[in-house]
Amino acid sequence: MTDLHETPITQSAKITRYTHLLFASLLMSGAEIIKVIGAEQMQLKMARVTPFGDKILIIGILELQIVVLNWIPRTMNIGFYLLARYGGGFSVAETVAGKMPILGSIVTTLFYADSLLQKPSL
Repeated sequence: MTDLHETPITQSAKITRYTHLLFASLLMSGAEIIKVIGAEQMQLKMARVTPFGDKILIIGILELQIVVLNWIPRTMNIGFYLLARYGGGFSVAETVAGKMPILGSIVTTLFYADSLLQKPSL
């Protein structure tokens, strides 16, 4: 397990990292699964925010793949950059919908924190 991290980090930092990653992944996966199964409420929300309401299945599958990329140590760098883009888009979508981007900020902060714990060079 130590070879997955750039520098030797403490056991508590590893536990914190994986807790952040698990919590953020679960938050994202809930919305992604709803997109994949095609819930009516999610389609209405997506149609209100973007013109891609009819491509909700593809968007959900891509988001699930991004989360998986962030969990795999060899592809964590690309997963991190894609999740940073996702977090920005998530916050913008919430703002356009007339809400405060609180959930998007929380998810993005958790992914940044876990990525910095694993690879400080990012």
